[in-house]
Amino acid sequence: MLKLSTVGIAIITAVSMLSLAAPAQAQPLTARLDALFKPHFKPTEPGVTVIVVKNGKTLLRKAYGAADIAAKTPLTPGTVLRLGSITKQFTAVAILMLADEGKLALNDPITRFFPDYPTGGKVITIEHLLTHTSGVVSYTGKPDYEARMTQNLTVAQMIDGFKNEPLEFEPGTKFHYSNSGYFLLGAIIENVSGLTYPRFMEQRIFTPLGMKDTAYEGFERSGAPRAKGYTAHGESFAPAAPLSMSQPYAAGSLVSTVGDLAKWDAAIGAGKLIRPASWKLAFTPYKLNPEKSTGYGYGWGLRTFQGAPAIDHDGGINGFSSYALRLPRQKIFVAVLANRDSGGIEVEELAKRAAGLAMGKPYSTPKASTAMVH
Repeated sequence: MLKLSTVGIAIITAVSMLSLAAPAQAQPLTARLDALFKPHFKPTEPGVTVIVVKNGKTLLRKAYGAADIAAKTPLTPGTVLRLGSITKQFTAVAILMLADEGKLALNDPITRFFPDYPTGGKVITIEHLLTHTSGVVSYTGKPDYEARMTQNLTVAQMIDGFKNEPLEFEPGTKFHYSNSGYFLLGAIIENVSGLTYPRFMEQRIFTPLGMKDTAYEGFERSGAPRAKGYTAHGESFAPAAPLSMSQPYAAGSLVSTVGDLAKWDAAIGAGKLIRPASWKLAFTPYKLNPEKSTGYGYGWGLRTFQGAPAIDHDGGINGFSSYALRLPRQKIFVAVLANRDSGGIEVEELAKRAAGLAMGKPYSTPKASTAMVH
């Protein structure tokens, strides 16, 4: 079942602490990073691709586990995997590009683009969609979603499937993660630009940034190897449930490699694609009122990590889970992409441990998670 959110809850086992033990501190950082990941992935099971970058230097770019269990094909650092909800940050930047060009405004009501959208007399803005504060029901949470997820539907058909649901709350008054909001943003990109969402992303973002292995699934431009996705069943793994990629769309349809994600991070750090003021907006937590922050900007979660500002997002989709973390002050970027959607080690946990090592401030799992992004 598609969940464009964190999937699988697991804690790093005691063996991972070996990488943090006193004798290991004398090891080169790359060796310690490798020792963090290696114990958790067998070559005969699904695994992860990893990249850790600091100050523009790649500390670790490696893969662990199998891309195809039956064929015994190993994952490589250049293997393409599904991103799930990491897609949302690309959708958000596309919207900001169009805003910078004067083609839309963030306070535009969605009825400007969908005149017949039933809002119940409420005003839902583009910013509400970007920040998960619209009140629009998330289609992936509907009872019939699992039964419908293999259907190839048009953008309009997908929107028809959730638009008549009553709003969950007054727009702008609550935070509730909604894949429907980002689906609508994809339709707005198409409406305003005259390009399909896959083509807009390719022409305006991926190609200019040299992200040759990143695409809307089904619109790939390179011959990079693809990983198969798996779901855990007890001690074994089975191919993940099928999914039509017309369903996740602008909320979770993209595929990429850790190398391309590092290019994306470098472009963000260099302030490319959009104006400085727009980047600042993307990384400003939306506030429901002057005292209550959502901890979420435009397509990214915003928090602190080891006392430093952190920008992150996770993803979960049939057969895959993902997590990417930016530490702008330390100029650290970590991405971990897995080709399993359940079972095994949680990718967010591993990524945070890797970031802690890169910072020189080893990370320990808190007793209770305070993460806002799910």
